[in-house]
Amino acid sequence: MTENNKVNKIIVINLFIIIISIYFLTASLYNCYNTDVSVLRIEVIKSFIERSELSVPEGFGVKGSGGKDYSWFGIGSSLLALPLYAIGMSIGQAPEMLVSTMNQLFGAATVVLIFLFLILLGYSKRTSIFVSIFYGLGTMAWPQAKHPFDHTIETLFILLSVYSVYSYCISRRIIYLLFSAVSVGFAFITRSTSVLAIPALFFLIISYSSKHTNSPRNIKLLARDIVLFFIGFLPFLLLSLWYNYYRFGSVFETGYQLIANRTGLQFFAGTSLWYGLSGFLVSPSKGFFYYSPLAILFFFSIRSFLKKHARLGLCFIYLIISFLLFLSKYIMWHGDWAWGPRYLLVITPFFIMPLAELIESRISRKRSLIKFFVILILILSVIIQILGISVDFQSYFIYLRFVENIPFSSTRGEGIQPINEPPPEIYFDWNKSPIIIQLKLIHNIYQNIGTYKYSNISNNAAISKIVLTHPLLNVFDFWWLFEYFTEGSYSGFIVAFILLLIVMYAAIKLCTALDKKRL
Repeated sequence: MTENNKVNKIIVINLFIIIISIYFLTASLYNCYNTDVSVLRIEVIKSFIERSELSVPEGFGVKGSGGKDYSWFGIGSSLLALPLYAIGMSIGQAPEMLVSTMNQLFGAATVVLIFLFLILLGYSKRTSIFVSIFYGLGTMAWPQAKHPFDHTIETLFILLSVYSVYSYCISRRIIYLLFSAVSVGFAFITRSTSVLAIPALFFLIISYSSKHTNSPRNIKLLARDIVLFFIGFLPFLLLSLWYNYYRFGSVFETGYQLIANRTGLQFFAGTSLWYGLSGFLVSPSKGFFYYSPLAILFFFSIRSFLKKHARLGLCFIYLIISFLLFLSKYIMWHGDWAWGPRYLLVITPFFIMPLAELIESRISRKRSLIKFFVILILILSVIIQILGISVDFQSYFIYLRFVENIPFSSTRGEGIQPINEPPPEIYFDWNKSPIIIQLKLIHNIYQNIGTYKYSNISNNAAISKIVLTHPLLNVFDFWWLFEYFTEGSYSGFIVAFILLLIVMYAAIKLCTALDKKRL
């Protein structure tokens, strides 16, 4: 192993340790119980282990084959969580809690992958570290790593598929092409929207092939590449089709069409493109750049990035536009209940990676005004993420419902879960911005946490009293604080302190590795 590879290995290990320790330190205690996706993920695993089937308890899912309930989510996250669940069972600990760490693990892995991708593109180690940490702590990747949704998994595998296909294009090693197909396959069985990435991957393959001659031999090689890609992707496609048939009696039925039929909703006909797009980009409630201000710097760096990496930059732009346009037509584009535009996490790395070009450009080194602007945006981005992780994301909706008494709609249908949503007008109302209300909630918790005492409320009590006295609205959303207030245990503080020491030690190791090479 060369000295350079040794340094890279040290950086990768310590970068992962820093991010995973911060993610663990700021993790929530209730994520494995408080959303449909987290509950159904666990129930599918339990069903497989205990009954050798894949149904979920009645009333939890969508009524499907044989009159049983099934999850309407992809099987990917359950498959990936299965080893964690098995480890939890084998050591006698609550396996659900171990499964809830999955997003922290995959989130930290995404940060490391961004570093490796930027190194592959020729950027310095220092720049690559900065940009990867910017992504991990300065975008909604941090809150999403503590939340239970599947987007962190999807993001890692989509990014890995682009990284792998780019590696293939510059090295022509078939293993990278197959690995790209497998990666996008895992993303696809987790979230079917991941199929939108495949045209971008083909664009890279075709554009790099066109660098050579258009000879018959080159066309044959291109055809071979596409066939090999489909061979790698095919097992995941077949698994998804089988899973659809197993649950709902049709290879094309994922459960969402059943939900649409039974509720009367039109998922992709009930929203104008402009409404969803403006919601994603400028709405106070779900505007992407409010939740990841760092992504604004994309527009200052993409031009230089395209000059050096034209094909890859166009691939990034295609991915961003394709996901944006498709999801903007979705009637539930907002993805509630959730913090921020969670569906757009998948495109966030492609907004952030071109920042490496801005950091290394002569302009950014010479003009102090640009430096000041970048630092200001970075600080603001980190502050927004701290707001996002400090209070449970469901507290915002509880606040709307029980403090501001805003009526929520409830869409119901036979054999499906009810869909409860806030009124659509809140998404464009600055007074109802989750970021602003999150500040209020943090202020309220700060003022009252010293006198807060947790007690079990009778199930016969009013629902408003139950939710308003719950720790979710009265304690900062860190597992070690919840343990203290609900169980009176100080052990979490010790673990939190150890995690802080680990972060500091890994940071020192990281800086030492850079100083030795002066990179």
